Amino acid sequence: REVAVDTVLYWNLLCLIRVGHKCAQCISTKGDNINICWSPDGNTIAVGNKEDLITWIDTRNYKTKSEMHFNYEVNEISWNNTSEYFFLTNGNGCIVILSFPELKVMETLQAHSSNCISLEFDSQGRYFATGSADALASLWDLEELVCVRSFPRLFWPVRTLSFSFDGKLLAMGSEDHHVDIALVETGEEVCKVPCNASTFCVAWHPNKYLLAFVSDDKDRHERDAGTVRLFGIPE
Repeated sequence: REVAVDTVLYWNLLCLIRVGHKCAQCISTKGDNINICWSPDGNTIAVGNKEDLITWIDTRNYKTKSEMHFNYEVNEISWNNTSEYFFLTNGNGCIVILSFPELKVMETLQAHSSNCISLEFDSQGRYFATGSADALASLWDLEELVCVRSFPRLFWPVRTLSFSFDGKLLAMGSEDHHVDIALVETGEEVCKVPCNASTFCVAWHPNKYLLAFVSDDKDRHERDAGTVRLFGIPE
């Protein structure tokens, strides 16, 4: 799927690879979209716009299931691993948990002292992590909904997070010129991956200790370079 201003586009990957086919479905939404995510069961896509409206779309019939407007800044959005709960981070430093599909507020957690930006779940269903403008990343127990530990080594807002395939490592990216990789269970630093600019996105390989990350690199003409880098950790 892809967000295109006020439209959600669905792409059939097999058709795209084989024949360069156009998108499978185009759905109009309200306002300028800024974030999007799939439910783990594949039945729903949630898309949020600049007016803090979230729209849930049924992927089986391409129709809007529900909409909800929030009276605060909505940042990252995601389901938990079982698709039973919908999480969002907001400008008040909170994690808001909604039941799904009922969309009733079940819990509001004060996670950070300032804007809570990023959100990521581990594949094992034990933890989730948040990153904030207070330069902290925090690790939460998914069952108890308590903060287990924080990672205080970065100096700028933590904009991107990623758990390794086995949930043992957490990568954190910010405007610091390195990516911080930590052991989830202890918080101990594994390594710092140097980069020349702010990091916008980090993502682990599905089954290897291989990290991809994208930074705000410039070429020799000071134009956006659009470089994807890979960093591997010996197993």
